[in-house]
Amino acid sequence: MKIRCGGVPEHFNYPWHVASEQGFFAAEGIELEWTDYKGGTGVMCQDLRADVIDIATLLTEGAIADIANGNPSVIDAVYVSSPLIWGIHTGAQSNHTDPNAAGPIRYAISRMGSGSHLMALVDRLQRGLKLSEASWEIIQNLDGARASLQKNESDYFLWEKNMTAPYVYNGELRRIGECPTPWPSVVITISKAALQRIGDLSGMYRALQKAVQYIQQLPDPAQTIASAYDLKIEDARDWYARIQWANREALSQKDFNFTTDALVKAGILKEAPEYKKICS
Repeated sequence: MKIRCGGVPEHFNYPWHVASEQGFFAAEGIELEWTDYKGGTGVMCQDLRADVIDIATLLTEGAIADIANGNPSVIDAVYVSSPLIWGIHTGAQSNHTDPNAAGPIRYAISRMGSGSHLMALVDRLQRGLKLSEASWEIIQNLDGARASLQKNESDYFLWEKNMTAPYVYNGELRRIGECPTPWPSVVITISKAALQRIGDLSGMYRALQKAVQYIQQLPDPAQTIASAYDLKIEDARDWYARIQWANREALSQKDFNFTTDALVKAGILKEAPEYKKICS
């Protein structure tokens, strides 16, 4: 059975690659076709709608928002139960130093409704800053953000802190704060058409769990991940100490309610959707 999956080229998706390389998917009769999405949650949601991919590992808040806004997909399970730590970045020459400071801020975001957009709003809500003072510069991806910040076309960019670390170390960007997601960070989302075609997903989850166990039994998992994703070993160790891959756990009603409440407060959703319409 062929399953078309997509995710960002970041370390939390490493188990998918391990499961392919070690033959865990093949042993379950699955032909996995993986696509890297540098553009993040927003572009993956577009491709789920367009039937380009069947399954995506999406940021929880982005998945809920897009399904509520008509994406014919469902959240099947939590994939990463630990929070994602978003770094708040500025350009090297920027005068910004305090993410708690009030005033207008131009955010570089991959696209409206993307993780970088939603978490910028969540961060402002958590810091008690006015949402009306935020504006948006659409930059497509991390490379676009780097160029935008360097040219002073935007002020802040929120992205997973370990993936931006190389650009902080080389002096291109400065990290002035962090914003952890206050809910499980990543969910496995599947289009309803694919769910009907594939039916039983238990083989896919068994393969992923085998991959997680394989990684955990490596002599030095952090070193392997650092090499695979061009990270400094200290950043890889920091990340690996925090990562918690879930084992087909449902997104709880409590976490769903907390996330949807933030989305409504941020103005991304007009009203909270029903749990059973978003989660399978």
